[in-house]
Amino acid sequence: MRTFSLQLALLVRSVATPIVQLLAPPRCGICECEGALLCAACRAEWLPDRAVALPVGNLSASAALGPYEGGLGAAIRTMKYGGVQGLARELGVALLPAITQATQRAPYQVTLVPIPTDPDRVHARGFDHAALLARAAGEAARLSVRSLLTRVRATDPLHGASRSARAEIMHGAMQCADEVDPPSAVVLIDDIQTSGATAREAARALRVAGVRWIAVVSVAYER
Repeated sequence: MRTFSLQLALLVRSVATPIVQLLAPPRCGICECEGALLCAACRAEWLPDRAVALPVGNLSASAALGPYEGGLGAAIRTMKYGGVQGLARELGVALLPAITQATQRAPYQVTLVPIPTDPDRVHARGFDHAALLARAAGEAARLSVRSLLTRVRATDPLHGASRSARAEIMHGAMQCADEVDPPSAVVLIDDIQTSGATAREAARALRVAGVRWIAVVSVAYER
């Protein structure tokens, strides 16, 4: 009975949230003022024209708009936990400087690939934020977007886990969909970069499929 009640609550939320968002005046996902999903002041403060280059590890390039601590983190939390899907489009379009920076030395035409979200979290939220980010980013950058990766098993939340624990949690969690002709270069799209364990696992699966050049771009990074 408890499981049924939880499923019913999630169903009601998934149906009601878009209706509430349509009828209610939009609020800024950072400062909560009325008028827009991201107000002009917060755009100017938190959505830069230049991205931050991050340590690449075993990837070819890595970039983000800025640190998670502050406005970007607030926008991400509002998007994911507040169910504001429209913010995914706003933040995805804002990824253009990071994509431009990460791909300036790419030897091939790149394809954007969202890092897949755990299916249970997609079900709970009613949408896959990474897929929405990638779609909006692809439109802004005029690049193709392909959902090449899938999760092959559920994973525990990474928040609060150590770097080594994150790597263990993510190991073997993804695979690349069967592709006759995989792209030569991929830019992974996600909301946050922390230890890099998720991006490394995604890159491993893509390399098995034959992708040669892999970068990652995110809205924010955790210091």
